[in-house]
Amino acid sequence: MKNENSGSRAVSGVSRRTLIKTGFAVGGLLALERAGWAAGTSVAPKRGGHFRAGVGGANTGDSLDPSTFTDTFIISLAFAIRDNLVAVGADNNLEAGLAESWETGKNATEWTFKIRRGVRFSNGKSLTTDDVIASIHYHRGEKSKSGAASLLERVKDISAVGDDAVKFTLKFADVDFPFVLTDYHLNILPSADGSVDWKSGAGTGPYKLESFEPGVSAKLSRSAEHWNSAVGFFDSIELIAINDAATRQNALIYGEVDAISKPDLKLISFLERNKDIQIVDVPGRIWHCGIMRTDVAPFDNNDLRLALKYSIDRDQYVKKVLKGYGTIGNDNPLGPAYRFHADDITPREYDTDKVKFHLNKAGYHKEELKLITAELFPGQNSAVELYQQEAEKAGVNIKIETRPTDGFFTDVWLKEPFQWGWWGPRITEDLMLSLTFLSTAPWNDAKFKSPRLDQLINGARAELDEAKRREMYREAQLIISNEGGHIVPANANLVQAVNKKVVVPRDESGKWKISASWEMDGGYFLKRWSFA
Repeated sequence: MKNENSGSRAVSGVSRRTLIKTGFAVGGLLALERAGWAAGTSVAPKRGGHFRAGVGGANTGDSLDPSTFTDTFIISLAFAIRDNLVAVGADNNLEAGLAESWETGKNATEWTFKIRRGVRFSNGKSLTTDDVIASIHYHRGEKSKSGAASLLERVKDISAVGDDAVKFTLKFADVDFPFVLTDYHLNILPSADGSVDWKSGAGTGPYKLESFEPGVSAKLSRSAEHWNSAVGFFDSIELIAINDAATRQNALIYGEVDAISKPDLKLISFLERNKDIQIVDVPGRIWHCGIMRTDVAPFDNNDLRLALKYSIDRDQYVKKVLKGYGTIGNDNPLGPAYRFHADDITPREYDTDKVKFHLNKAGYHKEELKLITAELFPGQNSAVELYQQEAEKAGVNIKIETRPTDGFFTDVWLKEPFQWGWWGPRITEDLMLSLTFLSTAPWNDAKFKSPRLDQLINGARAELDEAKRREMYREAQLIISNEGGHIVPANANLVQAVNKKVVVPRDESGKWKISASWEMDGGYFLKRWSFA
């Protein structure tokens, strides 16, 4: 794990510290209230200036429709112009958004959120409970294709309580339910007659949308009357789509932008030595992965999947691909940054004998396996080439097919049998597992279905006994690692590069104080950062 203050790196023997605590001490009545998203820093933020950010993960098919969001550009744009009921703070804890407080009874099956009064959308409409209910309903139902659909399957009913509160009635207990509402799909939108308006770009955020060209750029201006004075410091913002890592990096070096997402780690040393640039990284929940569709031959054979999992040198992956900015993975998404990470399970090692053993059991005879890739993260294509070389030594015949980045999520992901990619972080175990490992999840990209895993994910969500919950998540990690369709060689840190004139919050000890729930301060960087 990269130590952001000392600059030292370690690939093995990483710390297993618990970085956050996401559960609640359920008993009696819970009430949580925070005032906005302001984070402590040694340099006081000030208002003003035109901020330019070069961000990857942009597509010409991007839309303001929150049900379609998949990557950093559109997520960051949406969080600047819109708000959720609840937010993930810079300390990774819950903070108040359009819900100024929330409470539940001791069984955590009913949650009531008090809606903030006096809030207006950028089109002048006042926020009401109808807007909240319609915005959440938009992602629900059998026909929903939203990435948040599986997260909301736990919701039985949503109803207004008077004119300033909304009650969620759940099908079962969920001690982490407010975290569900932080999901980047669940922006609150203006509505009329139960239908939401996402096309206009109207929102309650600190910035107004001036223009948006999908896959190219977005321009924003600060709203003078935003409800939260603790966020939104820039006068104007230009969010520039730069999918190529080298181009992003050059744009920062030559002063064309003030911050970039995902610097090219192969060249990170050049940025580390630049006196005008600060590398901002936090232990993250990103996981790099090979995705094998378990419903399609030959990947429906678990021995073949195990052979492919033993075919990668994880230590070399962290050293060569991540340059030390990450930790070794073990074929499941819950790495050391997660509260319930099972640190007693030893990660797989590169083992050609075990590869050959499982290949023989699978009846594999060096048939060509087509692995589709794109430069979704800096160095991805090099990472796949490294994997191909290591697998070849063990007797696996992998042919790499490179596709364009633009359109990958519509043309390749969820469709092709074998591909390489990455998963963005989620702040809790349940948010991550419910999105992609439940049998019914729309984003179950490996098509892996396990009744026992479904039982564990659903059960852990409702379990109030922490020891029992930990054991359930441990078993879930074992099932995913030993039977699932993902090769997970590493959990990557969240790494950003920022001009030093930009104030990025730090805590009292000097460590970066930014969220690990997604890239670029959980997607909130446009709200929280400022110029010095």
